[in-house]
Amino acid sequence: MSILYFKSLLSICMIILSIIAMFTMLEIIGKGERKYNIEKLKKIHKANGALYFIIFLFITYFCLSFIINSKSELSARSTFHSIFALTIIVLMALKVSFIRIYRQFYGKVQTLGILIALITFGLMGTSGGYYLLVTEFGIDKTFDKMMEYKTGNPVKTADRKEGARIVVRTDPESILKGKGLYESKCFRCHKATSTEWHVGPGHKGIMKNQFLPVSKKPATPENIANQLRNPLKDMPSYAHLPDEDILNIIAYLNTL
Repeated sequence: MSILYFKSLLSICMIILSIIAMFTMLEIIGKGERKYNIEKLKKIHKANGALYFIIFLFITYFCLSFIINSKSELSARSTFHSIFALTIIVLMALKVSFIRIYRQFYGKVQTLGILIALITFGLMGTSGGYYLLVTEFGIDKTFDKMMEYKTGNPVKTADRKEGARIVVRTDPESILKGKGLYESKCFRCHKATSTEWHVGPGHKGIMKNQFLPVSKKPATPENIANQLRNPLKDMPSYAHLPDEDILNIIAYLNTL
């Protein structure tokens, strides 16, 4: 099992724990009529909080390790994820201090608890939820390979001659394979049938234009291959793909 997939499953656990925390807290302090045993609810709430904190620390360690190993700037999604995580740390510290030390603020504890739970939903949505969505719940391994490449452990591919001229393939088999690769890895961000921007630019006529839409470099097969391996802006790297796949994608792009 991929560590990313495992982390995403733990994210689901954190959401469940957040729901349990809100339920037990509201039952303890939000109801006049007691339906459940308060002492048992308190024990559940405390154990639930401890488990939440342990999982939170594990995921935090994993994320920090990735940032250190990848040595790359955070994307917009990662930035939001980091802000949510830091906010939870601050709110948890305040909650504990209000319970243990500054008892005069004890009335604020329930508000902090609800905020922690709600921010957890945002935190998990920008990490585990995103991963499970783009990988079709762990079926598509492209995202894992991309992360492996970013952290300095790229999947080995055939040796490349830098600067070598690429001959565009025109045989139906290569084009069909390229279409399949495009539909599995590119269609979420790009449209093959138009030039309109989706998440990224549309690719209709991309190799018939003078320049590429983002890099503004000449629309040559070599520059497209370089964009796939060393992308600009927010596009993920596909340097882990074998040369054969890169050539097949270019063959398909040439038909658009």
